[in-house]
Amino acid sequence: MRNRNKSLNGWEKLQKVLGIDTVEELEKLDSDILKERIANAAQAMQAVRDELEANPKYQELKENLKALTSGKKEVDKRQKAIIKFCLHLLESKGN
Repeated sequence: MRNRNKSLNGWEKLQKVLGIDTVEELEKLDSDILKERIANAAQAMQAVRDELEANPKYQELKENLKALTSGKKEVDKRQKAIIKFCLHLLESKGN
């Protein structure tokens, strides 16, 4: 499935997510209504984010995830820095 999606351009992917009915509905709207739909969609996303952030269980899970992944992040940060610096040294030595 993933390989098939690589051949789709950005607009085709959006159309696939939205479905043909929604695409056709949106194409018929005038500019003012399209702007209203944008604002409504942004408000809906914000409302869901706010609700999630207010959920104590979500906050607990978020903190647990942060604690679990902090070690990996530090290792990744250091190893990426080593790789970048080694590449810089190789380049400066003409390799």
